[in-house]
Amino acid sequence: MIFLVSFTVFLAGILAVVALYLWIEGRRESVPERFKELASSTTGKARSGILYGNTGKWLEGIRNRFARKHPRKDEIVELLTAKELVGARLLLNHAGYRKPISYSIYWAARIGFPILLAVFALLYGMTTGMANRSIFFLVFVALAAGFLLPDTLLRMKIRKRQEQISDSLPDALDLLVVCVEAGLGLNAAFVKITEEFKLSSPTLSEEFDIVNREMVAGKPRQDALRALVERCGVEDVASLVAMLIQTEKLGTSLAQSLRVHSDSLRTRRRQKAEEAAAKTTIKLVFPLVFLLFPALFIVILGPGVMEIIRVLLPISQK
Repeated sequence: MIFLVSFTVFLAGILAVVALYLWIEGRRESVPERFKELASSTTGKARSGILYGNTGKWLEGIRNRFARKHPRKDEIVELLTAKELVGARLLLNHAGYRKPISYSIYWAARIGFPILLAVFALLYGMTTGMANRSIFFLVFVALAAGFLLPDTLLRMKIRKRQEQISDSLPDALDLLVVCVEAGLGLNAAFVKITEEFKLSSPTLSEEFDIVNREMVAGKPRQDALRALVERCGVEDVASLVAMLIQTEKLGTSLAQSLRVHSDSLRTRRRQKAEEAAAKTTIKLVFPLVFLLFPALFIVILGPGVMEIIRVLLPISQK
């Protein structure tokens, strides 16, 4: 009974902290609007003095700073630079979750999973008749696992998505070289990559499709390519974008630059595969020592040990 009361107080404290955090976040979202109203009212009075004008500019700067750090939900899709997408929003963007509701779902999972797993652990401990100390330890482990599970799954999704992009990028560069040498422009080559990679690599096709749509909408090519780097978070894509921007600025041959970069990227991928193959020997040591060798010793030495025991047991009994 004492443990149940203690756990109820503990759970109530957690819910109070979560409610306080959500209230602070809600108040923080309204801070830019309040600064905007205060700055606009101060600007109206600034016409009669320099002090009010400086105050209005200062408040406007603070408002913009808050607005950059805490964008509204309808602006999340349009924020594609690292300065505006930070923390969880940047991770969700790398994982491909770019809808405004994704951020709310992520934090709901970060808050809901620990409570849900803790309740299940408490019910399991009470129904199985575990000791209070064991139940408390089980609840603590469930809270920690529930808090870490959403972030772990998100990072696994990011890693898998980035590996898909890295594996498909050399083939996309080969197609890009062929398209450019055939006389197509860079924008038309991006469209061709989007069409050809819908089945083999939907992730890469989606990213290039976003680049095409941004350029059609009037966004400069360099900004669209930089946004591609921020969305993917892949080193190979960053080097490709840097090469394309440098080629465009210097006016060098795009086809030749793409061919050289494609060869270097393919060489890098082969070196990564060789490195992974070289690490296989070291990784096989632990399964061999802890799994295969004990079973092998049992199979080889087991009959001999049993025969020795069978022979020596009657002698010891005499």
